[in-house]
Amino acid sequence: MAVDILKISKDAQEAAKIYDDVINASIGMFYDENKNIGGMPTVSKAIRNLTDEEILPYPAVDGGSLFKNNLYSWVFGQYESEIRSKLFVGACATPGGSGAIASTFALLAKPGESVLVSDIRWQYERFADRAKLNIHEHHLFDGDHFNLKSFKEELEKLCKIQKRVIVIINDPCHNPTGFTLSETEFQEIIHILNAQTDNDIVFLYDLAYLEYSHESDNRKKIASLTQIKPHVLTIIAFSGSKTFGIYGLRMGAAIYLSPLEKKIKEVHPMFVNEARGSWSATPTITIELFNHFASAENRAGFLKDLAKINTLVQERSQSFISQAKEIGLKTHPFRSGFYTVVLTPNPEKDYLKLAEHHIYAVPMNGGIRIALCSISKKEIIGLPQKIKTILSL
Repeated sequence: MAVDILKISKDAQEAAKIYDDVINASIGMFYDENKNIGGMPTVSKAIRNLTDEEILPYPAVDGGSLFKNNLYSWVFGQYESEIRSKLFVGACATPGGSGAIASTFALLAKPGESVLVSDIRWQYERFADRAKLNIHEHHLFDGDHFNLKSFKEELEKLCKIQKRVIVIINDPCHNPTGFTLSETEFQEIIHILNAQTDNDIVFLYDLAYLEYSHESDNRKKIASLTQIKPHVLTIIAFSGSKTFGIYGLRMGAAIYLSPLEKKIKEVHPMFVNEARGSWSATPTITIELFNHFASAENRAGFLKDLAKINTLVQERSQSFISQAKEIGLKTHPFRSGFYTVVLTPNPEKDYLKLAEHHIYAVPMNGGIRIALCSISKKEIIGLPQKIKTILSL
C-alpha cells in the first residue's frame, strides 16, 4: 500500500497547531514524554562537538577502512571473530538503511524480476518500483509464528522462474508489526535458503531496529549467518539513522558476507560505483559520528541513553498491547520495537476515520500501524478503546 508516511505526519503537525488533542502515531521517530525528538543527549552533544574537518570534507565513498572495521565490530558484536573467520566480509556506507536496500535492488536484480517479501511489510515496493522490479509475497504469520511453510513454498516458486532471487527479511522488531523471529525460525530460514542450490540467492537482511530488540542476545542470530552456503550472498542493511536517532542525517551501510572471497571482491566495486553515481558519498558527519561512538569510552554513554529509550518504548508497548487485549482489539503478534499494527478490515478508509478524530496513523495491508515510539504513555492511556470505538471494531 503506497502511502506517504511523511505527509501523514506533516498533516498531524499542522492539525496540532489547531487542536490540542492530536495524537501523531504515524512517524517512526522516537519522541520522549515531553515531545522532544531523539532522546539521546550523548548523540546531540557529539554532533555539536564535531569540528569543521570532521563535517565539511568529502569522505571515502565506502566510508573508509576505520568506518568499515568499526561497523563490523558494532554489528557483529561478540561474534565478530567467529563470523570473520568463516565468512569474507565487505561494506559500503549508504544514506541510511534505505540506501543499502535501494543499491541491492539496483545492482543484484534485473528489471522485470521479482523480489520475495512478506505480505505485511514496510514499503519495499518503493525501491522495487525504482529498480523496475516486481513484488512476490509470502505470508508472514502462521498464528503467532513466522510462516515457514509459505516462505519456503513461495521461494521455491520464484526460484523456478528466475536464476537470482532477492529475499528480504526484516528482523528484529519487524516494521510494522513489532514481531521478532526466534533463533529457531531464523536458522530455519537460512536452511531454506541453503536448500536452493540451483539458484543464486541474495539474502537482504534488514536489521534497522537491531538495537531496539529485547532479545537476551540480539546478535546471536547474526552469528547464524556463518551457516550460509556459497550460493547465498548476504547483504545486511544497517541503519545508523535509527540506531542513533539521527533520522535526517542518513547514516547507514550495506554489509556483504559470503563464504566465497570472489563474491565480495565482485560486489564491493559495484556498491561503490552505485554510490558514486547515485548520491556521490554519504555525509562525512555520519561517518565521523559513527567512528566517535565506536570507541568503548564514548559508546558507554550512548548505551545508557539507548537503555532509557528501550525501557520507555517497551513500557508504552506493554500499555497499548495490554489495553488492546482487555477490550478485544486485535493486533499482529508483538515482541518489541517501534510499532504495532491494529487489524482493521479497511485500512485505507479506517486511517482517514481516525484522522477525522485527530489520531494519525499509517494504513498497511490488513491494518493500521501505530508508531508507539512517538506517542507518550499518557496519550496511550485509553487509545486502544478510542480506536475500537471510532472504527466500530
